[in-house]
Order: sequence, then structure tokens, then C-alpha cells
Amino acid sequence: MSSADKSGKTNNSTAILSKGQHAARQSVITLACIGVAEITISLFTGSITLTADGIDSMADSMISFIVWFGILMVKKPRSRLFHFGYRKVEVLAAFIAAIIIIILGAFIAFHAFQALYEPRTIHYPELTMITLVAAGSISLHRAFLIRKVAIESNLISLKLDARNSIKDGTSSFVGFVSVFAATYFGFVFMDAIGGMIIAGYIFFMAYTAIKESALVLVDAVHNPQMTDNIKTIIIEKFKIKTSDIFLRPVGHEFNAEIHIILPNETRLDETSRLVKEISNVIKDELQLAHVVIVPEPENQ
Repeated sequence: MSSADKSGKTNNSTAILSKGQHAARQSVITLACIGVAEITISLFTGSITLTADGIDSMADSMISFIVWFGILMVKKPRSRLFHFGYRKVEVLAAFIAAIIIIILGAFIAFHAFQALYEPRTIHYPELTMITLVAAGSISLHRAFLIRKVAIESNLISLKLDARNSIKDGTSSFVGFVSVFAATYFGFVFMDAIGGMIIAGYIFFMAYTAIKESALVLVDAVHNPQMTDNIKTIIIEKFKIKTSDIFLRPVGHEFNAEIHIILPNETRLDETSRLVKEISNVIKDELQLAHVVIVPEPENQ
């Protein structure tokens, strides 16, 4: 790969990260405003569902802030201490965010459980429902914009942020149904049920995020498709077989150690040329962060 190609690839990666960082920052502002509005209005209406949804939005805003910080760290260059860069910081950010989500989910579930046995009267139910619909619509709109950037950047933490925003939007509509049932059908306990459903959403999202980020942090990899792609590229372009292929996740990218099998009579200069060419092709076509090629002789 030429220096111009490498520079173009680096600039493109930086642009994608900047786009993801901008999306996370917008998410922080949007969700924080929604949360403050919902909690403020819930003080007048007394709705546990609106309170839960407001706390959920504030929590998601905090998650988006952690995601924004994680992406900021990913953009930092390598250092003497971090030889492979800071790519895993955004995964650690997702893990920490999930822990915070669980704590806030438990807080919401506790208060919803209390309200189930001591139902509260909802004042200004129409205002409550309008607030929930508006919050849900804005959250879903932002969520799908973030999801588009998350798919493009393949950032784990930004994917979490997108799913979290989708969850925040759908939970607002669940809250609307709960308040509607409590107001017009006399099921006063439905307000508390709505809060408990939102807490359930939160716990499910946290479980998914902890599972995904923990696997990356301990270098667990289950990506047979990438392994097959590496084998296919090497055999088709270089007519060389591979033995072992080891992948290591580094944030949203992978490092790879590829063992290739060369004929015993292969000269040293030819081996060096093949190692360099295979490394460049694999990095370029599969967008890997770092590739190490280990040549091995044929078995006698």
C-alpha cells in the first residue's frame, strides 16, 4: 500500500470517528434536555412512569457522555504505555456505562414496586401523555441517526448508545400506554407497571452491553467469517495455504496473527516479499488494525 493510500485510509478512519463523536455529543444534549423536561413535569403530575422515563433519559445522556469520551480516547495516537493505542477504551466505556444503567434501573424498579402497592393519582394526565409521546418521538429520531453512524463506524460503544436511545424512545411509548390505561380505564396500578417495564428494558440492555464488552475486554473472538475470508484471500491471490489464524479484538477493529505454509525451498528474499504483500492485502481488504504474518515450512 502506498503512503498516499495509507494517508487516505487514516483520514477516512479519523473522519468516521469524528462523525461518531459528534453523534454522541448530540445525543448527550438531546437526552439530557428530554430527561430534565420529563422529571420537571413529573413533579407536577406525580406520574411514576414519567419519573422513571425521565431518569432513564438522564441515564442515557450520561451513557452518551461516556461513549463520547471513549471515542475521544480512540482518536489518540499510540504512546509508550499504550503500544496498541486506546481502541479498547471505548469498550471499557461501554462496560462502565452498562454498570451505571443497572444501578439506575434498580432505583427505578424499587420506586415502581412501591407505587404498585401505594398507587398515586396522576394529575394532568393529558400533559403527562403528551410529554411521553414527544420524548419518545425525539428519542427514536435521534436513535436512528446514531444507529446509522454506529453501523458505519462499527464502534461497540456507539452501537450501545444507539440501542439505548431506541430503548429510551420505545419505553416512552410504553409509558404512554400505561398512563392512558391508568387514566381512562381506571387501572391505577398501570402507572407503576409502566415504570417496572421501563426498568426491565434497562436491565436487558445492560445485560447485552456487559456481555458484548466483557468478551472484547478478555480478547474473546467468535468470528469464523473473518477467519474464512482471510484464508480465501490468501489462497486465491497467493496460492498459499494457512495453518493457524489468531484474532484479537482491539475496540472496533482486530489484530491478526496469520501462519502461512511455504515450500521448504522458498528463498529468504521471496519469503520477506510474500509476508509484506500478504500483510498489506489483508489489512487493506478486511480493514484490520495490525497484521503479523508468520511463515512456516511444509511438513517433511
